Amino acid sequence: MDVKVIPCVPITQENFSEYGDFMTVFTREADAVNDELSFWNKLGAMDHTGNTSVSIVQTYGKNGLIEKNLERHQYTEETLIPTDDIVVVTALSDSDNSGIPDLHTVKAFAVKKGSAVKFHRNTWHHAPLTQLPETNTFVIFKETTPSEDCFVIDLPEQFGLYYQVKI
Repeated sequence: MDVKVIPCVPITQENFSEYGDFMTVFTREADAVNDELSFWNKLGAMDHTGNTSVSIVQTYGKNGLIEKNLERHQYTEETLIPTDDIVVVTALSDSDNSGIPDLHTVKAFAVKKGSAVKFHRNTWHHAPLTQLPETNTFVIFKETTPSEDCFVIDLPEQFGLYYQVKI
């Protein structure tokens, strides 16, 4: 089994733009500010018809920062909103076969709590990784995404490798 070590880089809109959108309050001024709050409207928007699911994925740091699976959604987008710092491993679809990831495009991004990422359609990703014993991440997508638009690939089985993220 081959282990590919990939560096984890701090996420910015520029370095994440191929994979999706990075949303944070640090990229622009608030739309409304008063003594009680600051409000940033429409940091991102999701494009789908139908009901939106607000879900939580709880991930565990006991296995280290190892990614053995990737998934993609061909027709829907997915947004992750972490309650603690997380790492997301992403890849673009192969240009000749969108049914597999392009392993030359695999990257790991550090996403700080209080920010969010939205994956473009066909962007390969998986549950976020954490160094904590456990962390929760809100998952926002069309309610039928898990049952109707989720294709998961087992990296060791398909490619004989997995990824180890280096912080």
